[in-house]
Amino acid sequence: MTRNSLLKEYVAEIERLKADVLAAREKNGIFVSEETWNRVMTEQELRQTELEEAKKQVEIVESQMLNLREEYDQSIALIKKRDMELREIKERLRDTAEELDARVRELKVAIRALEEEALVRQAYQENEKKLDEVARSLQQTAQESVKDVNGLFAKLRRRFPSQRVVLSS
Repeated sequence: MTRNSLLKEYVAEIERLKADVLAAREKNGIFVSEETWNRVMTEQELRQTELEEAKKQVEIVESQMLNLREEYDQSIALIKKRDMELREIKERLRDTAEELDARVRELKVAIRALEEEALVRQAYQENEKKLDEVARSLQQTAQESVKDVNGLFAKLRRRFPSQRVVLSS
């Protein structure tokens, strides 16, 4: 503010106060000038309007606060519900992981048993092949022996045609 504007403001205030003093001297009781009265009344009406608006704002804010509180309570309830669901899911996951570990162990045992069985089968097949070869060799030997015995019988028949040659067991 400039010095001139301050002086004008002070002069106006002094004039207003002089008017208030003059009005008070002329009448009984407390009196103020009409201009001051109007100004005071205008200020009072303005304050009353501001107060009503402030009350409305407070009501609006309280209403919003109530709504926010309800939303907050709902959010907390939802969070608690989700937390409980999360705990249940974690527990199921832990149980499933334990079951999976057990199944993996069973699978490893089954794979080892299968590998052992495959080794046994392979050994069995190898032994079977060897036994098959031995059986063929024995069969061939038996066939040759039968052939030799038949040859021997044929020779005996030729040599002793009148006698009957019987093989006894």
